[in-house]
Amino acid sequence: MTLPISTSSPNEAAAAAAARTTLDRLVETWGRPELSGLGPEDDLYERIDSFAVVELLLETESEVEKAVGRYVPLADESILDSTRSPLRRLQGWFDYVAQAVARG
Repeated sequence: MTLPISTSSPNEAAAAAAARTTLDRLVETWGRPELSGLGPEDDLYERIDSFAVVELLLETESEVEKAVGRYVPLADESILDSTRSPLRRLQGWFDYVAQAVARG
């Protein structure tokens, strides 16, 4: 998956890259190659089930921690909200992860 990462710090860029790497790895694990061709505006939320969302969230937290050297919580009420989830736009997910790192 090759989507641009628009961030303002090295930690934010590392976090967004970790989110992308995690998704790529899970797409393979899930046996869902059709997800590897998603573009920045595609809706990942409607293409995966809630168990996959939770797995993506937890795995991304772990990868972000490795990338930036500290735990950054990503879970909040918006993740599973069908109207507000950052997963509604694939680029929105990568941006969300980068912003979580920026917030601390």
